[in-house]
Amino acid sequence: MSASRHDLNRSLSGTAARRLRDARARGDYKALIDAIPFARFLGLAVVDEGDARRYVMPYRDTHVGNAAKPALHGGTVAGVLELAMQLETLISQTQPRLPDPVDFTIDYWRAAELADCHVAARVIRAGRAIAQVQAECWQGDRGRPIAFARGDFVLRAAEASALD
Repeated sequence: MSASRHDLNRSLSGTAARRLRDARARGDYKALIDAIPFARFLGLAVVDEGDARRYVMPYRDTHVGNAAKPALHGGTVAGVLELAMQLETLISQTQPRLPDPVDFTIDYWRAAELADCHVAARVIRAGRAIAQVQAECWQGDRGRPIAFARGDFVLRAAEASALD
């Protein structure tokens, strides 16, 4: 019990907090993506659309799960949804707080074709310790989503010295 409590109370490192602060100031989230190996593997990109962000996973042959159908692997779709929710939580908060997933639910509505995936994520509620987030993924036509996800995240605060 005390080990898991300790893990939940870990704070965001000074380096990570500064990287986040700089990315927000420039509106350039590539450094954040580059710090996450799975996000790099997926080729994830953040598209700033003024008052919102869109997360894009470009099509790659390595994302194919069923060549006979053909369709993207469900794990890549789930991965881009979860990463988009975590990044949206991280970027949208006024204080740098690292979101650790504690619950994640995904509804697949149709097979993901061999095309880029776009995700819109929205923080529904962010308290002191927990954030609830939802996201939808589509290809081509936002009116025809391929998957929808909901997640709960524990928020870890940055060290006070990290923001100096």
